[in-house]
Amino acid sequence: MTLRTNFLFCLVLGAAALLSGCSPEPATHPRDPQRATTLEEALVAPDITLELDLFYRRLPSFPEDILKLRNLESLTLRTCRIGALPEEISGLSKLISLDAGDSSLTNLTPAVGHLSNLSRLWLNDNSLTSLPPELGQLSKLTYLNLDRNLLTTLPDSLGRLSNLTWLRLNQNRLTALPADLSGLEQNLKTLYLMGNPIPDAEKQRIRKALPKCRVIFQ
Repeated sequence: MTLRTNFLFCLVLGAAALLSGCSPEPATHPRDPQRATTLEEALVAPDITLELDLFYRRLPSFPEDILKLRNLESLTLRTCRIGALPEEISGLSKLISLDAGDSSLTNLTPAVGHLSNLSRLWLNDNSLTSLPPELGQLSKLTYLNLDRNLLTTLPDSLGRLSNLTWLRLNQNRLTALPADLSGLEQNLKTLYLMGNPIPDAEKQRIRKALPKCRVIFQ
């Protein structure tokens, strides 16, 4: 069989295979109905949507329709520039993870303290000057990111977050932490305090109060 004949023979075999359906179908990846990346997707089945990721959507304000997602466990609003979280966010009682980093927040509603299942909270890269005492009610919180805000003080209740393992407070305006840090002593593993004007005496007190924690000042 000549090279040309062999080539034609292979073409015929290939065409036959295609016609007979022997070629594999392209892989498909159906959308996970429990995860949505637009609010429109989430509202198609609001009762089963568990995760809503609106990263970099640049929203003018907090979309009220999010409050219809009563079973939501993870909400990402990073860089959405919503300006504020509404009091009604407390109705999302199943939230485990809330990311409101870089969202132009200037204050934090006390209603966040009613999210009793919250384990991870991002509030970094905002313009928060203070935090509500209700933040200390988040007894299941394990990770809290407050980097790059305008905080000068912290509520005493923050020292009662006994399940917290990671606390990020880099580049704020803090000169001291709450007087009572005993609630943090058991589980806090890493505390970031870089870029804060904390005097040496206060640094020594923090290290003494949290002997098992890695405290990073610079």
